[in-house]
Parts: sequence; C-alpha cells; structure tokens
Amino acid sequence: MNINPTDSVLHFSFDDEPFGRADQFCGKFNNRQVANKTYKPLEFTIEKLPFKDKQFDVVYVTNVLAYCVQPDKLFDEIKRICKRCHLKERSEFAEMIFGWENTKWITDVEDKNLIIKNKNPLKCGRFGPLFHHLYATDTVFHDYCTQNPGLLSIGVDWYQEDDIFEMVEKDVPVIPSDKIVLGAIKELPVQQVQVETKKQLVKQVTQTIFRPCQTEYFNDFYHVLGIVSEKIDVRMLKSKMLQ
Repeated sequence: MNINPTDSVLHFSFDDEPFGRADQFCGKFNNRQVANKTYKPLEFTIEKLPFKDKQFDVVYVTNVLAYCVQPDKLFDEIKRICKRCHLKERSEFAEMIFGWENTKWITDVEDKNLIIKNKNPLKCGRFGPLFHHLYATDTVFHDYCTQNPGLLSIGVDWYQEDDIFEMVEKDVPVIPSDKIVLGAIKELPVQQVQVETKKQLVKQVTQTIFRPCQTEYFNDFYHVLGIVSEKIDVRMLKSKMLQ
C-alpha cells in the first residue's frame, strides 16, 4: 500500500515494535525510539479503539485478527477509523509448522476475499519448537523464510471505495409523536406502531473487496514442505538439537 508523505498513519499490532512511518502506535508499549519517534502508550479495547471516525488515512494492522474473540467486529472498527487499511497476518502454512499458542483463527485469501476460519490445534504447531529453533539458529532456513514473505504471511489491502453500497427501498413505520412515551416504542400495541408507513431509501453494504498483495501464495502445503526440506540438513539439525 502506498503511503503519501502527508498521510496520517496508525500502526495497530500486538507486537512491541512500531512501524517507523506510523504517527501513532496502538499495541504493546515499549520505551524504545523508532525512527527518532517515541510513542505514547494508549489505553484501548478491541471493541472500541480510541480514535475518531476516519481519523487516519492509513491503518497498518499486523498479527491482530488471529488473537481476537470476534475478528469481524475488530475489522469493522478498523474500517471506521481509516480510509485505507493494510492487513498482514500469519499464513495457514506458518500456523501449521510454527504454531502460536494463543492464536484462535486462521486467516486466508480466496478470490480476493479475506477468509477467517477456526484454527485446529491438532493440525497446527505440532512441530512448533523444532521450526522456532530452526528460524532462530539456522541461517539458511531463516534467510529462505525472510526472502519469501508469502510463505509465512498473507497481506490484503482495503480501500474505502472497496465497500460496495446499494440503495434499498424499505417500509419505515411512522409513529405519531403523541403515542411515544419516554421512547418506549416496544410497549406500544402493534396497531399503533403500524399506523402509517412510508418508503425510504436505505444504504447498505453488500460486499467488501480485498486486494491480495502478498508476493507469493501457496495452496499446496506439502509441496512447500518439500521445498523447505531441501534447504535443511536434517543431520546438522539433529546435532544442534542434541547440544
């Protein structure tokens, strides 16, 4: 996603390393300076981020959706505060080989749609300690992962204009003002509530389009495992693990 020099940018992440271009950082707080900036800690909840509607031109979200109880509601809140959003999440393949204990969901991209599905703990992360150790100690494996970002992560872009709206005509009840007592409409008899109706055009969202932006995307996990295994000297790995 292109970020213009004048854009207001928020980085939202559960990691503790802010994106240097960000004007504000929403996540775990640390006192380190990034790009000569010191970010102030923010109090926030997932359900209600402490920002105004469309306050930011760009929101950069990294590894957040997978931890949320209701990721769809979080994304609605992100869309509320920004005009453009870039989401970066761990891929299903990354969850399969590494596994993170506290993640609840798998994020995927299918036909330009962001798919959020339940994580199967029996399928993901069974060999997590092995691959975490490899990533931390084996330069060949580490370099291969970093040079192929689509192997371990997916990315999607959302733009405000990607929301498709349609005008739907609906019957809206008109309630006489003398029938409303302290706003207790639900206590009125049905015949009084439906005294009169009028046609009203209502705008509703019909679809949200995501633009995949990962450099690579793999559907065949076993094929990727074969490629990764070619980069690993298993005998060397065993000797390291036994040390």
